[in-house]
Amino acid sequence: MTEQHYTLIDVCWTLFYSNTTFDFLDFAIKDKRYNRLRKFRTSWIGRKANLLIYKLFRYDWMRSRSVRYLAGMSRIELQDLAERFYQEYLIPRRIEHVWQQLPGTNLVIVSGTLDIIAQTVSRHLGTNRYHATEMVFTNDIFTGKFNDRLLTKASAFPHYDNYDIITDNLTDIDLVRKAQKATIVLYNNRHRWAAILPPDANITYIETAEQRY
Repeated sequence: MTEQHYTLIDVCWTLFYSNTTFDFLDFAIKDKRYNRLRKFRTSWIGRKANLLIYKLFRYDWMRSRSVRYLAGMSRIELQDLAERFYQEYLIPRRIEHVWQQLPGTNLVIVSGTLDIIAQTVSRHLGTNRYHATEMVFTNDIFTGKFNDRLLTKASAFPHYDNYDIITDNLTDIDLVRKAQKATIVLYNNRHRWAAILPPDANITYIETAEQRY
């Protein structure tokens, strides 16, 4: 029997011009304390401090602290918010050149985004396959904790051996190297990809008109 061929797809900055986790938090949370944290997160000192913590400990403190503001919400509430976020925020930010190249079958979302977002996106893509940051629920109430997938994508699905990949994310390089074909979404960083890609890699590039934030 012929092994199925899959297409692995990143979400943030690949399917949409969006950091979907933080954009979802900004969309969903109405809290003055969160607004103060958001202001610090987007400040120069906040970005530098979080980057330093991340480099030293491989821990995104700002992401972890921000997601806690969803604690106490039910799974149904969060799924409803994720659907509204998709319809109202993500659809206008679709990267059309990428969507036009998506195959019709065997799509697998592979992303560090929250699983409620990945689940929503995968449903609209017509697939139920996704690997994302797993939110921890107790009795269908979000605890504020999650099992991260930002740095462990490659270990999350070792059973996919026959695949293509579509991504913008340099940290997906291990997956890109093993892919039969890779489509790379560029944000003025082709030189960085060229420095780490194997010379015989089967690569298609998509240049974007936007800048990441």
